[in-house]
Amino acid sequence: MTYVAEARARRRATPARPRLSHLESRLAESRVTRARIDSHVRMLLNRRNEAIALALADKVSLSAVSAAVGIRAMDVKRLGGAYQDLHFSGARQEWHLSALDGIVRQLDAALKDKEASVQRLCWDVREGLESGFMDIFRISALTALPAERLRELMRTGSGH
Repeated sequence: MTYVAEARARRRATPARPRLSHLESRLAESRVTRARIDSHVRMLLNRRNEAIALALADKVSLSAVSAAVGIRAMDVKRLGGAYQDLHFSGARQEWHLSALDGIVRQLDAALKDKEASVQRLCWDVREGLESGFMDIFRISALTALPAERLRELMRTGSGH
């Protein structure tokens, strides 16, 4: 068998992908950042709710848990009632309250991160719209947010 160079099919040239500008890449990265922060907040909320249920199962008073977490007593009771399979573990009240305090501090920090990322997104969206190089739909495609949600963010973000 003899090798003939022209006998094989030629590979098609793929068109070069356009590079994103600095602003476009920041908008695209905001999607990943928002997803990471939202996932972290959900995980902390689940940990907080389970810690509330554990504390209530160990007979920590409803008012003490409510004060430690910073939510209404009825909400604490509702959240704690969602976990039916927890039993008395014998842990002390101080341990439960310190664990709840740690989780609440982490949750507050995560919510501040979320607010800061939304603020950065609003600035980037405003910069993109004011530059004239992007419209709301291009920004929507980069951020994976509906155009109406971006408009809503811009209305609420302009009041800050």
